[in-house]
Amino acid sequence: MEKPEQTSEEENEKQHRLLLEAREKKFKPTSHFSYYAFAVLILTLIVLFFIGVIPRFLLEEKITKLANETSLPKVTILEAKGIDKSIELTLPSSLDAINITPIWARVDGYIKTFLSDIGDVVKEGDILAEIETPELDQQYEQAVAELNTSKARLNIAKITADRWANLYKEDSESISKQEVDQRSADLEASVTEVNSAQANVDRLQKTLDFKRIIAPFDGIIIERNIDIGSLITAGSASHHQQLFKIAKTNILRVFVNVPQRFFRSIKKDIIADVYISEFPEKVFKGFVARYAKALDPIARTLLTEVHIHNPEYELFVGLYADVKFLLKPDNVYFLIPTSAVIIRADGPKVAVLDENDIIHLKNVTLGLDHGKMMEITSGIQENEKIITNPSDKIMEGKKAQIINANKKADEMKKVDAVK
Repeated sequence: MEKPEQTSEEENEKQHRLLLEAREKKFKPTSHFSYYAFAVLILTLIVLFFIGVIPRFLLEEKITKLANETSLPKVTILEAKGIDKSIELTLPSSLDAINITPIWARVDGYIKTFLSDIGDVVKEGDILAEIETPELDQQYEQAVAELNTSKARLNIAKITADRWANLYKEDSESISKQEVDQRSADLEASVTEVNSAQANVDRLQKTLDFKRIIAPFDGIIIERNIDIGSLITAGSASHHQQLFKIAKTNILRVFVNVPQRFFRSIKKDIIADVYISEFPEKVFKGFVARYAKALDPIARTLLTEVHIHNPEYELFVGLYADVKFLLKPDNVYFLIPTSAVIIRADGPKVAVLDENDIIHLKNVTLGLDHGKMMEITSGIQENEKIITNPSDKIMEGKKAQIINANKKADEMKKVDAVK
């Protein structure tokens, strides 16, 4: 009776175990299936990483790089090249005569005639005009009459003195020595009167010579301010009438103001080319005749006189002229675009880049302004990279981005070649 019960329990345990095994067998994957599923899962994660994360990372990196590039100032540069060749210095001026003078009357009267007019070429000593001087003529005649009277008195005084002297020699007791000395003194006074009258006549005679207006030198009449019958007053004051103005123009001169930078280059007899716009096909040669040994304290320029030969009188006084010197500077200078110069309250500056493209602002000394180009005499070095387009973003120590450097440099070289 006990055996059947034991059998029943064993069967129940066996069935329960079989049921568990069957359940485990049903849900437990095979080894091949588990490896395959794991590989698929890894590949899926990798694909998702490359599809989602990597592009996003690259996009962020691109955006960051673009933002950094956008924040950097874009600049064009030019390598500084020193120049020590001669400079063409052109200065404005106007032609002036080597001698020019107004002519005034030295006697009062009326214009009788004039023999020269504006534009006439005259020689030294030529008569330009004649003046009628009736009052002066009367004064001269009166002076001559007074001279003749003085001579007559001198003659009587001489005769009287000789007679008294002879009487005194013959009989010294009959006349006194005092009377003889008195007659001798009268003779000396008469001589003095004659000399004075003669001097007055000579003075009036020389004054009468001014009735003829004479050319003081070879030249051209450039002004005539008289007509026949004009009333003339002697003198040269502003309220008196100027008769003529004469200019000596076979040699012309121009005055130019040379900037302080070139004053050491100005020497006597150096050549200067003079250009007149009305003679485009011709260059007139001049030379430095003299220059002031002092600079204008306000303009800081040296007054220089240049002479030009004008034997054919083709050049006129007053023509505008450009005077060009070929001068060698004392020091090496740099020629950069005017746009590259930064004007600040503490003086002009130039922005340069170092080897790491970092901006540095340098104080510079400006030279001549050539319009689009500017001379720099000090402050920068050979081969330094000059920023030619500085903007408000240009700051000390900031990094910059170079664009079109080679193209800009080629353009500047062409401009420099033209200069």
